[in-house]
Amino acid sequence: MSRPSRDSPRVLLVQIRQPDDPMGAHELGCVTRRVGDDVALSSRNIFEESPTQAWLDECDGMILGGSGDYSVHDPRSAPWVNQLRRLLDLVLDQSHPTFGICFGHQLLAYHLGAPVNTDANHAELGTTTVDLTDEGRNDPVFGRYPNTFHVHTGHSDHVSETPKELVLLASNAALETQAFRVKGASFYSTQFHPDLCGIEAMDRYVAYHRSLRPLEDDQAPPSNLFRPNLDESATLIRQFLDKFAFNTG
Repeated sequence: MSRPSRDSPRVLLVQIRQPDDPMGAHELGCVTRRVGDDVALSSRNIFEESPTQAWLDECDGMILGGSGDYSVHDPRSAPWVNQLRRLLDLVLDQSHPTFGICFGHQLLAYHLGAPVNTDANHAELGTTTVDLTDEGRNDPVFGRYPNTFHVHTGHSDHVSETPKELVLLASNAALETQAFRVKGASFYSTQFHPDLCGIEAMDRYVAYHRSLRPLEDDQAPPSNLFRPNLDESATLIRQFLDKFAFNTG
């Protein structure tokens, strides 16, 4: 296995998980595999430190991860959500290459004025497909994918509309707002999880199924809702980084 050199591209994973949450290490491992072993990946946790300009200065590209237990619209989350929104102001002002995943996707839309709601009618759990919009088919990152491709999902919150500052790239029958690109900036986001392969998504679900209670009746859904080897979206993060952060795409 190759090791990052001193001149390797640098990526920062911003985590929104309690420091003792074992899924923090799980997420870091999954993102490590998605970005590639030639990349110098570091992480910072919003529950351990407040974001500053230094977070952007130390990386070529940033990933805003999922949260597992937290909702962007929950008033109890406001203190650290507001800190992340100040980080987003820096990212958007500087067009710093950034990719938001699940919570990161919702945070971006919420920051730009879109409602984020908890609604079982738009919740998803398991492996499903998304369809590219016209803009997605012509996008330099998403346009490399088939018009319909598989993704792994797990969310009970969702973005209810597309803010005017965003371009809608992918949708499906359960949820229109599956993927965004910020107009005029190198910032993408997805409601689904391109950080996970099917086996990893199953592991994440087992850890967090209680926070997905709106999806459940008396018992958790079967873990075989996640289908291994349907991992087309697992290349998405690296393709984004190659195009916008590493200038190799």
